Amino acid sequence: MPKINFAEIPDVDVYEPIPDGDYLCMVADIEEKNTTHGDEMWQMKLKVAEDGEYLNRVIFDNIVFSKAAEKRVKLICSRFGLDTSGNLDLKPEHLIGKQIIVTVITGSYEDAQGVERQRNEVPFAGYTLVGSDEDEGVITNGPVEDDDIPF
Repeated sequence: MPKINFAEIPDVDVYEPIPDGDYLCMVADIEEKNTTHGDEMWQMKLKVAEDGEYLNRVIFDNIVFSKAAEKRVKLICSRFGLDTSGNLDLKPEHLIGKQIIVTVITGSYEDAQGVERQRNEVPFAGYTLVGSDEDEGVITNGPVEDDDIPF
């Protein structure tokens, strides 16, 4: 049995999201599930892979395989460098272990007790292929300022 001295561990009641910005991440895991409407869905666990204060922090995002979400699925697959010009028998192995630049924003939600909480969210087009032209000028490990956006 492990011995833990909880007196030396600070209390925490809220999980603080990481600041808005672009982060180099690795797809650590994908859990296959179904939405409440019965559509297939992948719950992706993305770990921040760059050295610094947020190393190994986790960002979650879902890929939903419904007719309404086809465009986002295609976009995400293309940003991972997959060939989206024809048929693709997509498997979690195509993404697990891959690195990607992930844009993170802070969103709000109401928890089961009715308390408003903050969490990280990935916007619709929140992925950039590592090493692509779009990757140049990406500011990682912190918020993106207007002056940092290349035009």
